Amino acid sequence: MNAFASWAPMYAELLLAALIPVVLLVDLAAGGRRQTLTRAVALAGLVLVAWAGFEASNGEMFGASFVMDNLARLLKLAGTLLTGMAFVYATRDLKDAGALRGEYYLLGLFALLGVFVTASAGSLLTLYLGLELLALALYTLVALQRDSARAAEAAMKYFVLGAIGSGAMLYGISLLYGLSGSLLLGEIAAQGEAGAGSYVAAALVLAGVAFKLGAVPFHQWVPDAYQGPPLGVAVVLATVPKLAYFALIVRLMVDGLPVAQEQWNLLLIVMAVASLAIGTIVALSQTQAARLFAWAAIAHVGFLLLGVAAGGVGGLSAALFYTLVYILMAAGAFGVVIALERQNASLDSLRGLYRRHPGMALTMLAIMLSLIGIPPLAGFLAKWQILMVLVERGMIALAVVAVVFAVVAAYYYLRIIRLMFMEAPEEEGRVAPGWGASLLLGANGLALLVLGIWPNALLELCRAAFAG
Repeated sequence: MNAFASWAPMYAELLLAALIPVVLLVDLAAGGRRQTLTRAVALAGLVLVAWAGFEASNGEMFGASFVMDNLARLLKLAGTLLTGMAFVYATRDLKDAGALRGEYYLLGLFALLGVFVTASAGSLLTLYLGLELLALALYTLVALQRDSARAAEAAMKYFVLGAIGSGAMLYGISLLYGLSGSLLLGEIAAQGEAGAGSYVAAALVLAGVAFKLGAVPFHQWVPDAYQGPPLGVAVVLATVPKLAYFALIVRLMVDGLPVAQEQWNLLLIVMAVASLAIGTIVALSQTQAARLFAWAAIAHVGFLLLGVAAGGVGGLSAALFYTLVYILMAAGAFGVVIALERQNASLDSLRGLYRRHPGMALTMLAIMLSLIGIPPLAGFLAKWQILMVLVERGMIALAVVAVVFAVVAAYYYLRIIRLMFMEAPEEEGRVAPGWGASLLLGANGLALLVLGIWPNALLELCRAAFAG
Protein backbone atom coordinates (compact mmCIF):
# COMPACT_ATOMS: atom_id res chain seq x y z
CA MET A 1 0.00 0.00 0.00
CA ASN A 2 2.84 2.38 0.85
CA ALA A 3 4.48 1.68 -2.50
CA PHE A 4 1.24 2.55 -4.26
CA ALA A 5 0.83 5.72 -2.19
CA SER A 6 4.34 6.83 -3.15
CA TRP A 7 3.10 7.21 -6.72
CA ALA A 8 0.21 9.46 -5.65
CA PRO A 9 1.41 12.57 -7.56
CA MET A 10 1.28 10.57 -10.80
CA TYR A 11 -2.11 8.88 -10.37
CA ALA A 12 -3.65 10.70 -13.34
CA GLU A 13 -0.74 9.99 -15.69
CA LEU A 14 -0.58 6.33 -14.71
CA LEU A 15 -4.30 5.79 -15.22
CA LEU A 16 -4.27 7.63 -18.54
CA ALA A 17 -1.27 5.60 -19.73
CA ALA A 18 -3.17 2.42 -18.80
CA LEU A 19 -6.33 3.65 -20.56
CA ILE A 20 -4.61 4.03 -23.94
CA PRO A 21 -3.85 0.31 -24.53
CA VAL A 22 -7.30 -0.61 -23.18
CA VAL A 23 -8.95 1.65 -25.78
CA LEU A 24 -6.69 0.15 -28.45
CA LEU A 25 -7.65 -3.42 -27.54
CA VAL A 26 -11.35 -2.55 -27.36
CA ASP A 27 -11.19 -0.94 -30.79
CA LEU A 28 -9.46 -4.00 -32.25
CA ALA A 29 -11.89 -6.46 -30.66
CA ALA A 30 -15.20 -4.64 -31.16
CA GLY A 31 -15.47 -5.10 -34.93
CA GLY A 32 -18.22 -3.12 -36.66
CA ARG A 33 -19.38 -1.55 -33.38
CA ARG A 34 -15.97 -0.17 -32.59
CA GLN A 35 -16.68 3.55 -33.03
CA THR A 36 -19.52 3.66 -30.51
CA LEU A 37 -17.93 1.23 -28.07
CA THR A 38 -14.46 2.76 -28.36
CA ARG A 39 -15.85 6.22 -27.65
CA ALA A 40 -17.83 4.91 -24.66
CA VAL A 41 -14.73 3.25 -23.18
CA ALA A 42 -12.64 6.37 -23.81
CA LEU A 43 -15.21 8.63 -22.13
CA ALA A 44 -15.63 6.29 -19.18
CA GLY A 45 -11.84 6.14 -18.83
CA LEU A 46 -11.64 9.94 -18.84
CA VAL A 47 -14.06 10.04 -15.92
CA LEU A 48 -11.68 7.79 -13.99
CA VAL A 49 -8.70 9.93 -15.04
CA ALA A 50 -10.49 13.03 -13.72
CA TRP A 51 -11.10 11.23 -10.42
CA ALA A 52 -7.43 10.27 -10.27
CA GLY A 53 -6.52 13.91 -10.86
CA PHE A 54 -8.60 14.92 -7.83
CA GLU A 55 -7.08 12.19 -5.68
CA ALA A 56 -3.45 12.81 -6.72
CA SER A 57 -1.49 14.51 -3.97
CA ASN A 58 0.86 17.42 -4.41
CA GLY A 59 4.53 16.52 -4.48
CA GLU A 60 7.65 15.90 -6.53
CA MET A 61 9.03 12.77 -8.15
CA PHE A 62 12.17 11.72 -10.03
CA GLY A 63 14.36 14.30 -8.37
CA ALA A 64 11.87 17.17 -8.90
CA SER A 65 11.64 16.43 -12.64
CA PHE A 66 7.93 15.79 -12.14
CA VAL A 67 5.92 18.26 -10.05
CA MET A 68 2.29 17.95 -8.99
CA ASP A 69 0.90 21.24 -7.72
CA ASN A 70 -2.30 23.28 -7.89
CA LEU A 71 -1.53 24.58 -11.38
CA ALA A 72 -0.88 21.10 -12.76
CA ARG A 73 -4.04 19.73 -11.15
CA LEU A 74 -6.26 22.46 -12.62
CA LEU A 75 -4.77 22.12 -16.09
CA LYS A 76 -5.12 18.32 -16.04
CA LEU A 77 -8.75 18.42 -14.96
CA ALA A 78 -9.55 21.03 -17.59
CA GLY A 79 -7.74 19.01 -20.24
CA THR A 80 -9.68 15.87 -19.33
CA LEU A 81 -12.98 17.75 -19.55
CA LEU A 82 -12.14 19.36 -22.89
CA THR A 83 -10.94 16.06 -24.39
CA GLY A 84 -14.23 14.42 -23.44
CA MET A 85 -16.18 17.31 -24.97
CA ALA A 86 -14.17 17.04 -28.18
CA PHE A 87 -14.88 13.29 -28.40
CA VAL A 88 -18.63 13.95 -28.16
CA TYR A 89 -18.71 16.90 -30.54
CA ALA A 90 -16.50 15.28 -33.19
CA THR A 91 -18.46 12.09 -33.81
CA ARG A 92 -20.86 13.31 -36.49
CA ASP A 93 -18.26 15.30 -38.43
CA LEU A 94 -15.67 12.51 -38.46
CA LYS A 95 -18.31 9.99 -39.51
CA ASP A 96 -19.37 12.18 -42.45
CA ALA A 97 -15.71 12.64 -43.41
CA GLY A 98 -15.01 8.91 -43.26
CA ALA A 99 -12.41 9.47 -40.54
CA LEU A 100 -14.24 8.11 -37.50
CA ARG A 101 -11.81 5.43 -36.43
CA GLY A 102 -10.34 4.25 -33.18
CA GLU A 103 -7.13 6.10 -34.01
CA TYR A 104 -8.91 9.41 -33.33
CA TYR A 105 -9.58 8.50 -29.71
CA LEU A 106 -6.13 7.00 -29.23
CA LEU A 107 -4.39 10.08 -30.60
CA GLY A 108 -6.62 12.32 -28.52
CA LEU A 109 -5.61 10.41 -25.39
CA PHE A 110 -1.93 10.57 -26.35
CA ALA A 111 -2.29 14.34 -26.81
CA LEU A 112 -3.90 14.58 -23.38
CA LEU A 113 -1.01 12.61 -21.88
CA GLY A 114 1.35 15.15 -23.45
CA VAL A 115 -0.64 17.92 -21.74
CA PHE A 116 -0.37 16.09 -18.41
CA VAL A 117 3.40 15.65 -18.66
CA THR A 118 3.95 19.27 -19.72
CA ALA A 119 1.74 20.59 -16.92
CA SER A 120 3.84 18.73 -14.32
CA ALA A 121 7.24 19.38 -15.87
CA GLY A 122 9.93 20.28 -13.36
CA SER A 123 12.89 19.90 -15.70
CA LEU A 124 13.81 20.82 -19.25
CA LEU A 125 13.80 17.16 -20.25
CA THR A 126 10.31 16.44 -18.89
CA LEU A 127 9.00 19.62 -20.46
CA TYR A 128 10.33 18.77 -23.90
CA LEU A 129 9.14 15.17 -23.62
CA GLY A 130 5.58 16.31 -22.89
CA LEU A 131 5.57 18.86 -25.70
CA GLU A 132 6.82 16.41 -28.30
CA LEU A 133 4.36 13.74 -27.20
CA LEU A 134 1.59 16.29 -27.69
CA ALA A 135 2.99 17.55 -30.99
CA LEU A 136 3.38 14.11 -32.58
CA ALA A 137 -0.20 13.22 -31.67
CA LEU A 138 -1.46 16.49 -33.17
CA TYR A 139 0.52 16.09 -36.41
CA THR A 140 -1.05 12.67 -36.92
CA LEU A 141 -4.52 13.90 -36.01
CA VAL A 142 -4.37 16.59 -38.68
CA ALA A 143 -3.53 13.90 -41.27
CA LEU A 144 -6.21 11.50 -39.99
CA GLN A 145 -8.37 11.89 -43.13
CA ARG A 146 -5.96 9.98 -45.34
CA ASP A 147 -7.86 10.45 -48.61
CA SER A 148 -7.98 14.25 -48.27
CA ALA A 149 -5.29 16.21 -50.08
CA ARG A 150 -6.10 19.29 -48.03
CA ALA A 151 -5.64 17.43 -44.74
CA ALA A 152 -2.33 15.99 -45.95
CA GLU A 153 -1.13 19.45 -47.00
CA ALA A 154 -2.14 20.96 -43.65
CA ALA A 155 -0.38 18.15 -41.77
CA MET A 156 2.80 18.61 -43.79
CA LYS A 157 2.85 22.38 -43.20
CA TYR A 158 2.15 21.88 -39.52
CA PHE A 159 4.86 19.24 -39.20
CA VAL A 160 7.57 21.19 -41.05
CA LEU A 161 6.90 24.47 -39.24
CA GLY A 162 6.48 22.58 -35.97
CA ALA A 163 9.88 20.97 -36.43
CA ILE A 164 11.44 24.40 -36.91
CA GLY A 165 9.74 25.73 -33.76
CA SER A 166 10.72 22.67 -31.75
CA GLY A 167 14.29 22.91 -33.04
CA ALA A 168 14.58 26.53 -31.94
CA MET A 169 13.24 25.65 -28.51
CA LEU A 170 15.54 22.64 -28.21
CA TYR A 171 18.57 24.78 -29.08
CA GLY A 172 17.52 27.31 -26.44
CA ILE A 173 17.04 24.52 -23.90
CA SER A 174 20.50 23.14 -24.68
CA LEU A 175 21.98 26.60 -24.10
CA LEU A 176 20.20 26.84 -20.76
CA TYR A 177 21.60 23.48 -19.74
CA GLY A 178 25.09 24.46 -20.84
CA LEU A 179 24.95 27.76 -18.96
CA SER A 180 23.40 26.43 -15.76
CA GLY A 181 24.71 22.86 -15.65
CA SER A 182 21.29 21.61 -14.62
CA LEU A 183 18.09 20.38 -16.24
CA LEU A 184 15.92 21.30 -13.26
CA LEU A 185 13.95 24.51 -13.74
CA GLY A 186 14.28 25.47 -10.09
CA GLU A 187 18.07 25.26 -10.20
CA ILE A 188 18.22 27.21 -13.47
CA ALA A 189 16.13 29.99 -11.92
CA ALA A 190 18.51 30.15 -8.94
CA GLN A 191 21.59 30.85 -11.09
CA GLY A 192 21.48 34.58 -10.38
CA GLU A 193 22.42 37.30 -12.85
CA ALA A 194 21.68 36.71 -16.51
CA GLY A 195 24.33 37.10 -19.16
CA ALA A 196 24.28 37.37 -22.93
CA GLY A 197 23.93 33.60 -23.25
CA SER A 198 20.79 33.63 -21.11
CA TYR A 199 19.26 36.30 -23.32
CA VAL A 200 19.95 34.29 -26.46
CA ALA A 201 18.53 31.17 -24.83
CA ALA A 202 15.42 33.09 -23.73
CA ALA A 203 14.89 34.43 -27.26
CA LEU A 204 15.15 30.95 -28.79
CA VAL A 205 12.86 29.43 -26.20
CA LEU A 206 10.35 32.23 -26.65
CA ALA A 207 10.31 31.64 -30.40
CA GLY A 208 9.36 28.02 -29.75
CA VAL A 209 6.72 29.06 -27.23
CA ALA A 210 5.25 31.56 -29.71
CA PHE A 211 5.02 28.91 -32.41
CA LYS A 212 3.22 26.49 -30.11
CA LEU A 213 0.73 29.19 -29.17
CA GLY A 214 0.30 30.44 -32.74
CA ALA A 215 1.35 33.97 -31.84
CA VAL A 216 2.45 36.45 -34.52
CA PRO A 217 4.92 36.18 -36.28
CA PHE A 218 4.90 32.38 -35.80
CA HIS A 219 1.23 31.93 -36.68
CA GLN A 220 1.33 30.80 -40.32
CA TRP A 221 0.38 27.19 -39.55
CA VAL A 222 -2.81 27.99 -37.60
CA PRO A 223 -5.38 28.69 -40.36
CA ASP A 224 -4.35 25.67 -42.46
CA ALA A 225 -4.21 23.36 -39.44
CA TYR A 226 -7.75 24.38 -38.47
CA GLN A 227 -9.26 24.22 -41.97
CA GLY A 228 -7.41 21.26 -43.51
CA PRO A 229 -8.64 18.39 -41.31
CA PRO A 230 -12.27 17.66 -40.39
CA LEU A 231 -13.76 20.01 -37.82
CA GLY A 232 -13.77 17.13 -35.36
CA VAL A 233 -9.98 17.33 -35.38
CA ALA A 234 -9.95 21.14 -35.36
CA VAL A 235 -11.94 21.21 -32.12
CA VAL A 236 -9.10 19.32 -30.43
CA LEU A 237 -6.47 21.66 -31.89
CA ALA A 238 -8.39 24.71 -30.72
CA THR A 239 -8.78 23.64 -27.11
CA VAL A 240 -6.71 20.94 -25.40
CA PRO A 241 -3.17 21.98 -26.50
CA LYS A 242 -3.72 25.53 -25.22
CA LEU A 243 -3.48 24.16 -21.69
CA ALA A 244 -0.06 22.63 -22.33
CA TYR A 245 1.20 25.80 -23.95
CA PHE A 246 0.09 27.88 -20.98
CA ALA A 247 1.98 25.47 -18.73
CA LEU A 248 4.98 25.85 -21.04
CA ILE A 249 5.00 29.61 -20.55
CA VAL A 250 4.73 29.36 -16.79
CA ARG A 251 7.17 26.51 -16.23
CA LEU A 252 9.84 27.62 -18.68
CA MET A 253 9.61 31.40 -18.92
CA VAL A 254 8.23 32.46 -15.55
CA ASP A 255 9.67 29.75 -13.28
CA GLY A 256 12.82 28.88 -15.26
CA LEU A 257 13.98 32.22 -16.69
CA PRO A 258 13.05 34.98 -14.22
CA VAL A 259 16.52 36.52 -14.59
CA ALA A 260 15.78 37.38 -18.23
CA GLN A 261 12.24 38.54 -17.53
CA GLU A 262 12.75 42.14 -18.66
CA GLN A 263 13.95 41.01 -22.08
CA TRP A 264 11.39 38.27 -22.77
CA ASN A 265 8.60 40.40 -21.31
CA LEU A 266 9.24 43.08 -23.92
CA LEU A 267 9.12 40.47 -26.68
CA LEU A 268 5.88 39.10 -25.21
CA ILE A 269 4.27 42.52 -25.37
CA VAL A 270 5.30 43.01 -29.01
CA MET A 271 3.92 39.59 -29.97
CA ALA A 272 0.74 40.20 -27.98
CA VAL A 273 -0.05 43.46 -29.75
CA ALA A 274 0.85 42.01 -33.16
CA SER A 275 -1.35 38.97 -32.53
CA LEU A 276 -4.26 41.15 -31.46
CA ALA A 277 -3.91 43.38 -34.52
CA ILE A 278 -3.27 40.81 -37.26
CA GLY A 279 -5.61 38.16 -35.88
CA THR A 280 -8.49 40.60 -35.55
CA ILE A 281 -8.00 42.38 -38.88
CA VAL A 282 -7.57 39.24 -41.00
CA ALA A 283 -10.55 37.56 -39.31
CA LEU A 284 -12.80 40.34 -40.62
CA SER A 285 -12.52 39.03 -44.18
CA GLN A 286 -12.96 35.30 -43.50
CA THR A 287 -15.93 33.37 -44.88
CA GLN A 288 -15.04 29.85 -43.72
CA ALA A 289 -15.92 29.04 -40.12
CA ALA A 290 -12.68 27.17 -39.38
CA ARG A 291 -10.47 29.95 -40.74
CA LEU A 292 -12.44 32.60 -38.88
CA PHE A 293 -12.01 30.71 -35.61
CA ALA A 294 -8.31 30.24 -36.41
CA TRP A 295 -7.61 33.94 -36.89
CA ALA A 296 -9.79 34.77 -33.89
CA ALA A 297 -7.71 32.29 -31.86
CA ILE A 298 -4.57 34.21 -32.82
CA ALA A 299 -6.18 37.40 -31.53
CA HIS A 300 -7.18 35.70 -28.28
CA VAL A 301 -3.58 34.55 -27.82
CA GLY A 302 -2.73 38.25 -27.75
CA PHE A 303 -5.00 38.74 -24.73
CA LEU A 304 -3.44 35.74 -22.99
CA LEU A 305 0.09 37.06 -23.56
CA LEU A 306 -0.87 40.47 -22.17
CA GLY A 307 -1.86 38.80 -18.91
CA VAL A 308 1.45 36.92 -18.77
CA ALA A 309 3.35 40.13 -19.57
CA ALA A 310 1.61 41.90 -16.68
CA GLY A 311 3.21 39.30 -14.43
CA GLY A 312 2.73 38.50 -10.79
CA VAL A 313 0.00 36.35 -9.29
CA GLY A 314 -2.65 38.75 -10.61
CA GLY A 315 -1.45 38.69 -14.21
CA LEU A 316 -0.82 34.95 -14.37
CA SER A 317 -4.11 34.02 -12.70
CA ALA A 318 -5.97 36.37 -15.07
CA ALA A 319 -4.23 34.74 -18.04
CA LEU A 320 -5.11 31.26 -16.74
CA PHE A 321 -8.75 32.25 -16.22
CA TYR A 322 -8.83 33.71 -19.73
CA THR A 323 -7.36 30.51 -21.17
CA LEU A 324 -9.92 28.28 -19.45
CA VAL A 325 -12.87 30.44 -20.50
CA TYR A 326 -11.62 30.79 -24.06
CA ILE A 327 -11.20 27.08 -24.69
CA LEU A 328 -14.71 26.50 -23.32
CA MET A 329 -16.06 29.08 -25.78
CA ALA A 330 -14.03 27.66 -28.67
CA ALA A 331 -15.26 24.12 -27.97
CA GLY A 332 -18.87 25.28 -28.02
CA ALA A 333 -18.45 27.27 -31.23
CA PHE A 334 -16.94 24.29 -33.04
CA GLY A 335 -19.63 22.04 -31.57
CA VAL A 336 -22.40 24.14 -33.13
CA VAL A 337 -20.73 24.28 -36.55
CA ILE A 338 -20.09 20.52 -36.48
CA ALA A 339 -23.76 19.91 -35.73
CA LEU A 340 -24.72 21.63 -39.00
CA GLU A 341 -23.56 18.50 -40.86
CA ARG A 342 -21.38 20.48 -43.25
CA GLN A 343 -17.81 19.63 -44.15
CA ASN A 344 -15.63 22.77 -44.33
CA ALA A 345 -18.70 24.82 -43.39
CA SER A 346 -18.90 28.41 -44.52
CA LEU A 347 -20.45 31.07 -42.34
CA ASP A 348 -23.45 31.03 -44.69
CA SER A 349 -24.36 27.61 -43.32
CA LEU A 350 -25.38 29.43 -40.13
CA ARG A 351 -28.07 31.37 -41.97
CA GLY A 352 -31.46 31.03 -40.34
CA LEU A 353 -30.21 28.65 -37.67
CA TYR A 354 -32.79 30.01 -35.23
CA ARG A 355 -35.59 28.76 -37.50
CA ARG A 356 -34.01 25.32 -37.91
CA HIS A 357 -32.91 24.73 -34.30
CA PRO A 358 -33.75 27.54 -31.81
CA GLY A 359 -31.91 25.89 -28.91
CA MET A 360 -28.67 25.58 -30.83
CA ALA A 361 -28.98 29.15 -32.10
CA LEU A 362 -29.42 30.43 -28.54
CA THR A 363 -26.38 28.45 -27.42
CA MET A 364 -24.32 29.94 -30.25
CA LEU A 365 -25.67 33.38 -29.31
CA ALA A 366 -24.37 32.94 -25.76
CA ILE A 367 -20.98 31.81 -27.09
CA MET A 368 -20.67 34.72 -29.53
CA LEU A 369 -21.72 37.30 -26.91
CA SER A 370 -19.20 35.78 -24.51
CA LEU A 371 -16.46 35.99 -27.16
CA ILE A 372 -17.35 39.67 -27.69
CA GLY A 373 -17.21 40.26 -23.94
CA ILE A 374 -20.81 41.10 -23.11
CA PRO A 375 -21.80 40.82 -19.42
CA PRO A 376 -22.85 38.76 -17.56
CA LEU A 377 -21.17 36.03 -19.63
CA ALA A 378 -17.79 34.57 -18.70
CA GLY A 379 -15.98 36.11 -21.69
CA PHE A 380 -16.62 39.58 -20.30
CA LEU A 381 -15.08 38.75 -16.94
CA ALA A 382 -12.09 37.05 -18.62
CA LYS A 383 -11.32 40.20 -20.61
CA TRP A 384 -12.03 42.39 -17.59
CA GLN A 385 -9.50 40.51 -15.48
CA ILE A 386 -6.79 41.06 -18.09
CA LEU A 387 -7.61 44.74 -18.50
CA MET A 388 -7.71 45.40 -14.75
CA VAL A 389 -4.32 43.83 -14.12
CA LEU A 390 -2.84 45.87 -16.99
CA VAL A 391 -4.23 49.06 -15.45
CA GLU A 392 -2.92 48.07 -12.01
CA ARG A 393 0.57 47.56 -13.49
CA GLY A 394 0.43 50.98 -15.17
CA MET A 395 0.20 49.49 -18.68
CA ILE A 396 -2.61 51.84 -19.69
CA ALA A 397 -1.63 52.00 -23.36
CA LEU A 398 -1.74 48.21 -23.67
CA ALA A 399 -5.17 48.13 -22.02
CA VAL A 400 -6.44 50.71 -24.52
CA VAL A 401 -5.03 48.70 -27.45
CA ALA A 402 -6.72 45.55 -26.14
CA VAL A 403 -10.08 47.33 -25.82
CA VAL A 404 -9.84 48.78 -29.34
CA PHE A 405 -9.22 45.41 -30.96
CA ALA A 406 -11.88 43.75 -28.80
CA VAL A 407 -14.38 46.28 -30.18
CA VAL A 408 -13.23 45.64 -33.76
CA ALA A 409 -13.49 41.87 -33.23
CA ALA A 410 -17.13 42.29 -32.22
CA TYR A 411 -17.93 42.83 -35.92
CA TYR A 412 -17.36 39.25 -37.05
CA TYR A 413 -19.10 37.78 -34.01
CA LEU A 414 -22.10 40.06 -34.59
CA ARG A 415 -22.11 38.96 -38.22
CA ILE A 416 -22.63 35.38 -37.10
CA ILE A 417 -25.48 36.47 -34.83
CA ARG A 418 -27.11 38.34 -37.72
CA LEU A 419 -26.86 35.30 -39.97
CA MET A 420 -28.50 33.07 -37.38
CA PHE A 421 -31.39 35.31 -36.38
CA MET A 422 -32.03 37.75 -39.25
CA GLU A 423 -31.38 35.73 -42.43
CA ALA A 424 -33.44 33.06 -44.15
CA PRO A 425 -31.94 29.53 -43.99
CA GLU A 426 -30.14 28.17 -47.05
CA GLU A 427 -32.05 24.92 -46.75
CA GLU A 428 -35.16 23.74 -44.95
CA GLY A 429 -35.27 21.02 -42.36
CA ARG A 430 -34.39 20.83 -38.71
CA VAL A 431 -30.79 20.32 -37.59
CA ALA A 432 -30.39 17.03 -35.71
CA PRO A 433 -27.09 17.03 -33.76
CA GLY A 434 -27.93 13.98 -31.65
CA TRP A 435 -28.98 13.90 -28.00
CA GLY A 436 -25.46 13.67 -26.60
CA ALA A 437 -24.15 16.67 -28.51
CA SER A 438 -27.38 18.61 -27.82
CA LEU A 439 -27.07 18.11 -24.06
CA LEU A 440 -23.39 19.00 -24.10
CA LEU A 441 -23.96 22.14 -26.19
CA GLY A 442 -26.68 23.26 -23.79
CA ALA A 443 -24.38 22.65 -20.82
CA ASN A 444 -21.57 24.48 -22.63
CA GLY A 445 -23.65 27.61 -23.14
CA LEU A 446 -25.06 27.45 -19.62
CA ALA A 447 -21.56 27.11 -18.15
CA LEU A 448 -20.55 30.43 -19.74
CA LEU A 449 -23.49 32.13 -18.06
CA VAL A 450 -22.88 30.47 -14.69
CA LEU A 451 -19.15 31.31 -14.74
CA GLY A 452 -19.99 34.89 -15.64
CA ILE A 453 -22.43 35.30 -12.73
CA TRP A 454 -20.63 33.15 -10.13
CA PRO A 455 -16.95 33.21 -11.12
CA ASN A 456 -15.43 33.20 -7.64
CA ALA A 457 -14.80 29.47 -7.40
CA LEU A 458 -12.83 29.32 -10.65
CA LEU A 459 -11.07 32.61 -9.93
CA GLU A 460 -9.93 31.28 -6.56
CA LEU A 461 -8.63 28.10 -8.19
CA CYS A 462 -6.66 30.20 -10.68
CA ARG A 463 -5.18 32.34 -7.91
CA ALA A 464 -4.38 29.29 -5.81
CA ALA A 465 -2.44 27.86 -8.77
CA PHE A 466 0.15 30.64 -8.32
CA ALA A 467 -0.08 31.29 -4.59
CA GLY A 468 3.05 30.55 -2.64
